[in-house]
Amino acid sequence: MVYGREGCVSTDMIDAKGELSVAAVFRLAENGVTELMGKLKIDGITAKKIYGAMWVFSKNAVRLIKPLPWGEGYRVESFITAYSIAKLIIETAVKDLQGAIVAYAKTELCALDLQTGRIRKTSSVGIDGSFEKHAPLMDTEFGKFCEDGLKLIDEVRVRSCNIDFSRHTNNVEYVKFILNTYSVNELLCRPVKQMEIFYINQSFENDKLQVYKFADGSKDFVEIKKGDTAIVRCCIEHYAKENINY
Repeated sequence: MVYGREGCVSTDMIDAKGELSVAAVFRLAENGVTELMGKLKIDGITAKKIYGAMWVFSKNAVRLIKPLPWGEGYRVESFITAYSIAKLIIETAVKDLQGAIVAYAKTELCALDLQTGRIRKTSSVGIDGSFEKHAPLMDTEFGKFCEDGLKLIDEVRVRSCNIDFSRHTNNVEYVKFILNTYSVNELLCRPVKQMEIFYINQSFENDKLQVYKFADGSKDFVEIKKGDTAIVRCCIEHYAKENINY
């Protein structure tokens, strides 16, 4: 099954250039993933009510390919590309109305038991061998995170509006925490080309989080921690200033 829906780039989805923002792409991917899972009856609310489990994003890689200005129409298509004993991978293409891909996301999920917090088998939360798998539209691989040279640059506190129905910090909120470490001018001069996030542990309302960062050429590495516990790790690749294609 390929789940699709159309929309228009609205004011709350744009960045300082008046174009579809990085955070908005992550949100479109999140909505596409969860709405597809809803159609398949394996969504988070169903998992909680029927299977005593919750779905969490474990990895997410978003690639920005071409800008989409305010007011332009788009189509989001989400589809399963793989699943295993413990993982589910759903990929999402954001297309303009001419069919060209403007952004692409690869999302890896796993299910956690509500009582023990342990990873559940996908077969225990409604996934069986009958689920249709589709070929990826783009070759997207998760890279490696570099921990060397990280320095503390920011501190944030998780507030009520950062929390989703699972009562933990929503995955897109981490994207905002990370992008807020850049100035507007930095994001204009060096637009994000690809952003990979590894969700390691959960955080909750009133948690105080520390943000660490290290720049290495066209890539930046960011880690969000709660004390000594890693919460999120992220690798950001930028378009080169002298050769901006985005």
